[in-house]
Amino acid sequence: MEQRRFTRIRFNMPAELTVNDTVHSFSQVDNLSVGGCSLETHLEVEAGAPCRFWLPLEATTGLGVEVHGEVVRCSGQSISVKFTRISPESLFHLKNIIRFNAPDPDQIEDEISARPGLV
Repeated sequence: MEQRRFTRIRFNMPAELTVNDTVHSFSQVDNLSVGGCSLETHLEVEAGAPCRFWLPLEATTGLGVEVHGEVVRCSGQSISVKFTRISPESLFHLKNIIRFNAPDPDQIEDEISARPGLV
């Protein structure tokens, strides 16, 4: 049974994940939603670890999506993060990224309207 609350997309843009004061770079985001993300990696991180996800949108201005979260799963092949805190500006950009890349943009709006907040 599908337990995901938000539509997920693959996003072929670089991203960073900071865990335990170490920044890890990724060439793409395997799964991205307004509730979390999944990244392919061989990192070993303990579930529950706080983290910061950064999705740069424009290098020259520093514009990007910054989300704070926690690691919910780390298998040695991928890491899954649940988003717990985001600014209104970053949420605006994140919703637009997902809406633009989703097969059904109207469904994204319905999901967000039905669940105010991230969790």
